Amino acid sequence: MKHLAIIIFASLLVLGCGASKELEKPKSSGNILKEYEDRFRPSDYDMDPKVFLSELRREKEKKSIPSEPAVSDPPLPTPGFRVQMLATTDIDEANGKKAEAEAAFAGEWFYIAFDAPTYKIRAGNFLVRDDADMYAKFLQENGFPDAWVVPEKVIRNIQPRPDPQREVPRQ
Repeated sequence: MKHLAIIIFASLLVLGCGASKELEKPKSSGNILKEYEDRFRPSDYDMDPKVFLSELRREKEKKSIPSEPAVSDPPLPTPGFRVQMLATTDIDEANGKKAEAEAAFAGEWFYIAFDAPTYKIRAGNFLVRDDADMYAKFLQENGFPDAWVVPEKVIRNIQPRPDPQREVPRQ
């Protein structure tokens, strides 16, 4: 009797397993990719260029900082003039004088130009020679007696240099 029950149980087990569906094999990454590529239609992602550009502008406006003044034209390099204040072969002296000038004359841009072996400190982005001459005279009267005007590519439409004393610390 005991053997009969085991035989019946074993036969039911075999019949039960045979009637079930075969287990699905897990999909390989190649199969998934193939299925995706078969369903992919690039035309679903086409966008009218005008709509794309308007959305891009809208996103850019959201990210812009409201405290920055808007400028209609981007900063562009153009022929102009700068005022050379100092020429030295010592980089530390050049950096020190530049920092001194930035502290003394807030709002103006100062640059270090390297023409081997000389470091030159230059100020401003003047489009007109007369404006550069006036600034050179101003610098001569305020501690830089060797200031003189040089022609150079300058940046048109540049924002005024931020005054570090007026900046509000970010939290």
